[in-house]
Amino acid sequence: MRRLALGGFLVLAFACVTMPSALAAAGPVTLSASAGTIDFGGSVGLTGQISPPAGGQAVDIVDVAGAVLASTTTNAGGSFAASVSPNANVTLHAVWGNEVSPDVSIGVRALVTVHLGPVRVFDRAVVRGTVTPAVAGATVAVTLTRDGKPVADRSAIMGAAGGFRTTFTIEDPGTYRVRAAFADPDHVRGTAIDGPASTSFPSLGVGSSGPFVLLLERRLVELHYRLVDVDQRYDFRTADAVLAFRKVQRMLRVSTVDAGVWRALANPLRPRARSSTKGFHIEVDQTRQVLYTVRDGSVTNIMHVSTGKPSTPTRDGSFSVTRKLAGYSGHQLYYPSYFDGDRAIHGWPDVPTYAASHGCVRVPYWNARWIYGLAAIGTRVIVYH
Repeated sequence: MRRLALGGFLVLAFACVTMPSALAAAGPVTLSASAGTIDFGGSVGLTGQISPPAGGQAVDIVDVAGAVLASTTTNAGGSFAASVSPNANVTLHAVWGNEVSPDVSIGVRALVTVHLGPVRVFDRAVVRGTVTPAVAGATVAVTLTRDGKPVADRSAIMGAAGGFRTTFTIEDPGTYRVRAAFADPDHVRGTAIDGPASTSFPSLGVGSSGPFVLLLERRLVELHYRLVDVDQRYDFRTADAVLAFRKVQRMLRVSTVDAGVWRALANPLRPRARSSTKGFHIEVDQTRQVLYTVRDGSVTNIMHVSTGKPSTPTRDGSFSVTRKLAGYSGHQLYYPSYFDGDRAIHGWPDVPTYAASHGCVRVPYWNARWIYGLAAIGTRVIVYH
């Protein structure tokens, strides 16, 4: 206090001193997160600082909608810490009194699992998986890769519990993996990968059975090799179809299946008809020792045959069926269809892998009545090397 004399009056002046007060304006507040992205179900640590520092101050962690997700207090140095476990992407700030920190955004990554079922060439591989959290009706992007390269994509629909399922047709041998991914506006993209799973090449022959035989037979039929009773049993008919396939592929003429056959089935040589005329006709390729049925220029069936040996050859040329006999001829030809004098397409007990007949076109017994039924009188028969 100072004394001042002004015009005879005594004036007392007091120095103004600022005192601490709980009502004083609060300083700024900061907020930071331990991670910008967390997995669904995980937690993220939050820390911050008030200024000026003071202990025991209440701080709320609030989202942009105003919901309080956590509350904490500062320590003596003005620092605070909390943790939150958001179920979706969220933007947060810290509130201290009237002060609000800058926003901090946290992404919540969806949890994805995926499993690739058995991989068999020409079969369908089943892919199953889950997404957490479940978003019923949402789509999961599923990609199949072979030998490191994407080969197919699917959009799988998620069920109410988060499960999804899809299938892929395995068209080629190789090593496969599957990747599943999910993201939506509320969640960061989550991914999962399963594999590797490689196609196998089992050796098969007469007497074999099981799913690989079924896959083999279905593929042969798909490629137009003549076969009936497609099942899981490798019998003499399957052997004849395999032999015809090997002949067309210029492979060793045996009736068994090995890795080379499986690979060839995936990327086969496809025979073309010699004639592209309209309607139905029959062609006999003496070089490959196979018979083709042809309709409108497209090969519709392929079968193993044996034509005339060098001393009694089957003549090349364009012929037509002139007469037929149901049953056995006098020379024991089974259901013959004659196309060149006494030369006929007919069933015979022995149909070797090479030209061995007396000039006819021998077909396996089980195919004889079928080809007889197709070879009406007048049917064109083209024979060539």
